[in-house]
Amino acid sequence: MRRPGARPSRLPLVLLAGAVLLLGYWLGKQWQRHQLEEAGLRLPAQPLALSPGQLGQGLERATAGHWTLLLVGEPGPACEDLLRAHIETWNRLADTPKLQGALRLVLLAAWQSAPDSLWRHLDWAAVQVLPPSRRATLAEALRLPTDTAGSCRGAQATAALLGPDRRLYAWLPLDKPARMAESLRLLYYHLDDMTIDDTTPDWGDRLNTALLRILPQHLLSRGMYHLARSEIGWLKDLLIRYVITHYEVNMHEALVEDPYAYPSFNAFFTRALKPGARPVTEEGMASPVDGKVSQAGRILHDRLIQAKGHEYSLYALLAGDGFMASQFESGTFATIYLAPRDYHRIHMPLDGTLREMVFVPGDLFSVSETTTQLVPGLFARNERLILLFDTDRGPMALILVGAIFVGSMETVWHGEVRSPDGGIARWTYEGDEAPRFSRGEEIARFNMGSTVIVLNTQHAVDPVNGLVGRRVLMGEKIAD
Repeated sequence: MRRPGARPSRLPLVLLAGAVLLLGYWLGKQWQRHQLEEAGLRLPAQPLALSPGQLGQGLERATAGHWTLLLVGEPGPACEDLLRAHIETWNRLADTPKLQGALRLVLLAAWQSAPDSLWRHLDWAAVQVLPPSRRATLAEALRLPTDTAGSCRGAQATAALLGPDRRLYAWLPLDKPARMAESLRLLYYHLDDMTIDDTTPDWGDRLNTALLRILPQHLLSRGMYHLARSEIGWLKDLLIRYVITHYEVNMHEALVEDPYAYPSFNAFFTRALKPGARPVTEEGMASPVDGKVSQAGRILHDRLIQAKGHEYSLYALLAGDGFMASQFESGTFATIYLAPRDYHRIHMPLDGTLREMVFVPGDLFSVSETTTQLVPGLFARNERLILLFDTDRGPMALILVGAIFVGSMETVWHGEVRSPDGGIARWTYEGDEAPRFSRGEEIARFNMGSTVIVLNTQHAVDPVNGLVGRRVLMGEKIAD
């Protein structure tokens, strides 16, 4: 019974509104997928990852940083005609310049094109010469037809869409330019991260960000915290089914493959992987998480890049700790965004010893690519957890950035981390009591998704080439 004069809780109404928005979004995505199938596209249950080195160095360079259409064929008359159809297709995409600029076409051939061939004169098309055996192996991995006589025309004219993260996202029919242009547009709107080169916020993004400024961010996140831990069978199964269907989660790599065997949605979301599912590089620095590298590079004295044309302060990110900030001035950084389909446990990039943990309360804005362009200093405003380690390459910091609906962050040595008084909280670790971790060892997890920022001192590491815009897996090399 409610006390006389007590105000009713807004939490049920907020949760209902959130559920309606999620349902609407899910229905919209289902309609998009139906349209793709009507257009003749085929999508795997989840994007298929190619192993490092499977493409080979030449093809790695040809596809780096782009969405690439790969097809098997020879630079003869049939594929020359197909290329002319592609020219018309590319012209039809002129009204979508970001899509047109992101795409490349690569013909997997056994011999090079003639000097006067169209393949030699288009900057978005290339012939990649491969030995027959390796081409056959790659075609099998891409699930493309290997009959080169008919692969550029008729029913067998099919291309595989490879993302900048070396994952296979779809197979497209190549029979008619108009149909292909429409298929590519549909894919463009279906794949959230296809706009890799220049994601400009539209009016919907601006509206969502404006709503986040006025909505009760922490109340919504507390509601999600309790919802994600509910063990009501039908409710947690509904949430799990939504995420698996919408984000195409790969359960084959999970230690427990049955998604409905998890006692709660949060247990599913923070699931463990099978041993060996994420090989950890022995060279350079390993990625601490699965995710997309939104920004990486040099820290310009005290300035880090948040998004194109937007910077923020290292000093502000580290909660005004001048001594800690001075260690990373002119160093390097990498910002990795975790999508809902990603593995949400955080692992050590290098061998290290924990020296300090700092919890910083703050806002809970979304950390999507478009929001980073609309909210100045986003990562220095949001709630975050700063972990400072000593490594054989000097100090290294991992910053776990909270976001809307991120219920909490927890570490293996402390559990769920909160501030006892609502302000900045610090924990220091010295001597034998300081936790020590090996490269690749689990250290923390997000209860729901967000962003990790890795900081290194000057001359400690160099981010690998072409890192920005790539999707990386935990354990993959991200710096030398």
